[in-house]
Parts: sequence; structure tokens; C-alpha cells
Amino acid sequence: MTRKTNTTQTTAYFDQFRQAFDGLYGKMDVPAAARDFAQRGAVSAREHAEQAHLGARDAVASAEKLTETFVGHSANAARDVVEAGFANLQHALTTAEKLAGAKSVGETLEIQAEFLRENARANVERVRAAGEAAGKAASDSAAELRAGIAKVAA
Repeated sequence: MTRKTNTTQTTAYFDQFRQAFDGLYGKMDVPAAARDFAQRGAVSAREHAEQAHLGARDAVASAEKLTETFVGHSANAARDVVEAGFANLQHALTTAEKLAGAKSVGETLEIQAEFLRENARANVERVRAAGEAAGKAASDSAAELRAGIAKVAA
């Protein structure tokens, strides 16, 4: 069952309210103090919004700098791992060539011992350098994070 509404009656009914409010609005003035208060509130809200916007932009810039620092150090660490792997491979292939040319078991054992000593020394140095790089990355990232937090907190 569909209900039909008489639009003419509805319009006439609400016209009474519209006419009453039209007459009322023309007679009411907004006090100057209320206008000043509203204007000061709008100006204050705009200033706070601008400050919040600047704070958010600074926070994003700090996060970007922190990310760049972290990614840069991560890329360096990955590069160092690749270089270390390649150096170890080259050293192993050089040793294999030397072993292929060995004329006695004694010479073979000597070449193998030399390989182990050199490989251990090189890998210890690489681990030390990687530890220093990780410490520097952590230090740099922490400094960036502290600086970013200080900016946001200020």
C-alpha cells in the first residue's frame, strides 16, 4: 500500500513557519561582542591549524630523514656482505688454482693452512668493520630519532 502525500497542504503548513522565522530573523541583531568573539575564535583556530600543519610537516621530514639514514646504512651493509662474499669466492678460487698446481701432499697441506689463516683473518676484519658500521648506523639513527622527537615535542 503506497501512501500519498498532498504536497500543497505540506507546503502551506511549512510556509507558516518560514514566514514566522523570516520576520524573526529580520528583527534580531547579533551583538558586536559576539561577532568579535567568533572572529577571534576563527583567527585562533586558523593559527592553531597552521601550527599543527607545520608540526606535522616537521614530523614527516624527520621521519623521512630517519628513513633515509636507516636505508642508507642498510644498503651499505648489504653492499659490504656482497663484497665480502665475492672476496671470499675469489680467495677460494685462487686457492683452488694453487692446490691444482701443488706437487706434493705437504705443499697441499701448506696451501690449505695458508688459505684458512688468510680467510679467518679477512673474515674477522670484515666482522669487525660490520660491527663498527652497525654501531654507527644505530648511533646515527638514534641521533636522528632524538632530533625528530625534540622537534615534535618543542
